[in-house]
Amino acid sequence: MAPPRIVAYWGDPLLVERALGRALAAWGPSRRVVLFGDEPCLARLMGELGSTDLFGEPRAIIVRRADRLMGEERLARMLAKGVPPQVGLSFVGEALKGPVVERAEEARFFPTPTGRALHALAGELLAEAGLPQPPLVVDLLLNAAAGDPLRLAQEVAKLSLWKGERLPPDRLPRLLFFSVGTPYAYLDAVGRGEIPAALAALRTLLAAGANPSALFFVLVGHVRALLAALAATAGGREPAGPPWLARRRLDQARRWGEARLVGLLASLQELDLRIKTGRLSPEAALHHFTLSLTPVGRG
Repeated sequence: MAPPRIVAYWGDPLLVERALGRALAAWGPSRRVVLFGDEPCLARLMGELGSTDLFGEPRAIIVRRADRLMGEERLARMLAKGVPPQVGLSFVGEALKGPVVERAEEARFFPTPTGRALHALAGELLAEAGLPQPPLVVDLLLNAAAGDPLRLAQEVAKLSLWKGERLPPDRLPRLLFFSVGTPYAYLDAVGRGEIPAALAALRTLLAAGANPSALFFVLVGHVRALLAALAATAGGREPAGPPWLARRRLDQARRWGEARLVGLLASLQELDLRIKTGRLSPEAALHHFTLSLTPVGRG
């Protein structure tokens, strides 16, 4: 059975990228054309779809941040006719909906995995990296990731650097959680909304040589974990993680409240975009976010 030639994936960034990777592999070797839907790209996209490569070279067209294009009727009508031979078209975004995504031969939403699904993902990532999957390692990975699948993949990649080595169990937490120091003091200060303490902890980490990019992902994971703790409690479930950590997250989450936590996450997403487009360094983004915090109290 031939693979679908028009696909659309949205939701959790890691799972979206994994699905995209599978689609690209199914299409085989091809020239990549990468476009961004939040930039003026419609004319070029329709031009690519309305033409055949001069040398007959297969093309894989990847439209990232494609949400704004989903309502384009002209594009939807073009896709209704199919794509040229030897062309694969993929749309990826946050919440794709509209006439364009309806033309996709495969359209899938990937919710961020939690609980058993996140545990299974950890096993898959370890297996793909050719690493063993003892419960101790899986538990440490999940704790290090703080509920963030992207962070989980990064931790597996970090662990894969030691593939074939015999590592004492007491070295694993240091390898997985942070290469220099620990970010707990910073994360706790952020969770409490204490700006001076958070800035001091951040400066200590950076002065010790902590990787700003890694710390930024840890910060995003922490805010997501606080939201997840609130959602779990509202649903009558125990928050994820060891009891002491779950209690601490829930206490911090209640101080902020759901609406303000969502606002923090939106701010981090905007900063992440600015980092990825080269408009801001990860270190500057950390300072910007920390300085933008407001004190919180019992909500």
